[in-house]
Amino acid sequence: MVTFQDKQIFIDGKPIFILSGEMHYFRQPKENWQHLIDEAKAMGLNCISSYVPWILHEETEGEYCFEDNLDLGAFIDLCKENGLHFFVRPGPYIMAEMKKEGIPYWVAKKHPKAIPVGFEGEQRPCNTLDYLEPGYLAECRKWYQKVMQVIVPRLQCKGGNIIGVQLDNEIGMLNWVTNYPTLTDHVLRMFVEYLSSMYTEEELNVRYNFWDKTEQEVFAALRAPQEAYTLEFHQDYGKFMRVYYARYVRELKTYAEECGVKDTPFFINIHGTGDARIFDFPLGISQLYEAYNQDDGLISGTDVYLGEPTEGKYQDLYVINALTDVMNKKGNPLTSIEFESSDAPYCSLNGMRFHPSASSHKMLMCLSQNARMLSFYVFSGGENYLLCHPEEDGNGRMAFTSELHGFNSPVQPDGTHSYAFSYIADTAKSIHALNELIASSKQVLDNVSMAFIPDYFLTEAVYPKSEKMNEMFQNLKRLRCAGQIDNIGRALLDSHISFDAADIQNEEINQDKVLVLLSARYMPKEIQQKLVNFVKKGGRLLLYGEVPEYDMEGNECTILMTAMGLKEPAYVVNNPPAYYLSMKACGKLEGAVPMQCGQFAQTFDMDESGILEVYGSRKMCGMIKQIGAGTVCAVTGDYPSHMGFWGRIFEVLKIHAGLSAKYYRQGIYFAQTEAEDSQKLLYLINLDCVDKTIDVEVGGKVLFENFVLKDKKSLIFPLQVKTPSAVVLKSTAEITEVKENSLTFRTSQSEDTIYLETRRQVLSGNGYTVKHKENCIVIHTVKNAPKEICVRFE
Repeated sequence: MVTFQDKQIFIDGKPIFILSGEMHYFRQPKENWQHLIDEAKAMGLNCISSYVPWILHEETEGEYCFEDNLDLGAFIDLCKENGLHFFVRPGPYIMAEMKKEGIPYWVAKKHPKAIPVGFEGEQRPCNTLDYLEPGYLAECRKWYQKVMQVIVPRLQCKGGNIIGVQLDNEIGMLNWVTNYPTLTDHVLRMFVEYLSSMYTEEELNVRYNFWDKTEQEVFAALRAPQEAYTLEFHQDYGKFMRVYYARYVRELKTYAEECGVKDTPFFINIHGTGDARIFDFPLGISQLYEAYNQDDGLISGTDVYLGEPTEGKYQDLYVINALTDVMNKKGNPLTSIEFESSDAPYCSLNGMRFHPSASSHKMLMCLSQNARMLSFYVFSGGENYLLCHPEEDGNGRMAFTSELHGFNSPVQPDGTHSYAFSYIADTAKSIHALNELIASSKQVLDNVSMAFIPDYFLTEAVYPKSEKMNEMFQNLKRLRCAGQIDNIGRALLDSHISFDAADIQNEEINQDKVLVLLSARYMPKEIQQKLVNFVKKGGRLLLYGEVPEYDMEGNECTILMTAMGLKEPAYVVNNPPAYYLSMKACGKLEGAVPMQCGQFAQTFDMDESGILEVYGSRKMCGMIKQIGAGTVCAVTGDYPSHMGFWGRIFEVLKIHAGLSAKYYRQGIYFAQTEAEDSQKLLYLINLDCVDKTIDVEVGGKVLFENFVLKDKKSLIFPLQVKTPSAVVLKSTAEITEVKENSLTFRTSQSEDTIYLETRRQVLSGNGYTVKHKENCIVIHTVKNAPKEICVRFE
């Protein structure tokens, strides 16, 4: 039986970390399956994942094919024979670069009412459908009834190996990326019912000046929102769509349960990374958190495509994990069910190349933040075969990525390995040596939380002709995440500060944590008041961006600004070559850090609280204010991630890191997890292509001096880790295998040191010496020892 609680995944009562890989049986001849499964095991996978393409299994209505390379049951069974779990993704939508996103062509042709219209009633070529249109849902139900005949007997709870079932794929993503909302009569009728449940008739007549018109006149007005109500529509429609998506998930879950799926998690994946950055990812959380938190048995999983985690952007993955975790239902684990594993963009032979360590780095960062499942997309490439009944679409194939699929995946379409394969295999070996400990340990956090406001990302339907809507959207897009993550997010992580996230929209703010807030010019009235109350009670707030002037419907709202004693903000923007916006430290920070150029600044008249000013203006864009018993430090210009500046701010707000691995140009990620019995794991990543000599400190105590962290290296250090033969007190070498009478370590230094506590005799062996010290045994590897050494016990 598969369960989850306390942010862990359990199979038959034991915590487990799932390392999966997406392998498309339908893109390979059946005779290749075993070879690819062997490759998956060699890379360290303990699970296989696959979409199930409705478009191929029922290309013609009522004519099902589950034979040859479409024999889903045989593929799942073969994975079980090889000792692998299975994660099944039966759609209806699967994307996977398939034509029509995996929906058979005949579905839309049969149910034209499901084809959406957008703003102003426009209908354009698009693969979206109205998820709740009755005809479409009826077809989904029939598809589930058919495919679940294969899936249900193979569930883990029935003796099979299927540990999870995904419901649909990337729900809402197509509407967002095309800015093409579903505004059919069917959906607008539901929207009107929703509005009637949220407001009184009198309120609706005030809110929407057309409310007393005929149904079709109301629909026409909603499809072309005018400035008098455009922001009201934007807020209402966005919140309605959360309910709409939740209802769709509930329908699919019901269909699966009717077919016999039980005691098995249902996954909903969160879409959103674009151009290999975080900036739009929280849109997916905003759209779907009500859907995946509505019921027991539902769990979220991220889609993460971020390329290489360099010093310039490694904060993206960390913040994605923190935001996803805080918006999960309490106790649900963090998972990523589309986790990029390639060493270059996986759908292209051209373009950039990532360092092959990229996937390993991202894996370890996720582990350090309590991830319990990672599923590589895609593990192996394949072929996009011709459809049996091809459309006249240019190539007649199943997918739009031409003849082949999965370039640059660990196992490429021609069967060769990418550069990333061996790196992932090494990391997987370290993970599985300590799988149960990794699956149950929890991140050790410092006293900082990053605030999350879901409604800041309620921006997936922006009416192009509305100036008010576009003005708000551009302000939110600029300030809610983008450069702010690059500056304050990096500053926190470069200081080795481990922070979580806080949902300040739906939850109370923890008074014991320093709150970091990425703030825009717009903010809900309720949240502004909540922040003021938090600070007055002694809270510490670091605000970065702009102090809000308006609520989310464009009404003047200066609750936070007034509490800070600020008024009449002015806005300055960079305008080269005529004007270069420059900011310099002042007041308590006078002369402490260099002047920096920026792109924007929200300024106020200078007073004694100022710490940052626009050069030559006597206008401040940074200040430290006392409100009641608490402190607000606001930085309202985009001062970059200068460690001297942010270090001073952290001191003022009493932010302290429990870890230290200082290097003069940063580029080191350092984090810690701990189990209930005090076993600890340290995660250390060198983001740069240069060796670094550092002192590793934990809790103010030096753990290792002059430790050489090699270029692009990622490591898992054991601290107080219990094994059958010994307790590993600390070690510069990674544990790669644990047996009853031996421990295998992977060396990281020219000479490694391993401290053990054991009552058993350590046998001499190749590549190391043994010394007895008070209360412990010290293993020293010989200079230039083998990559792995095996320490045996009598």
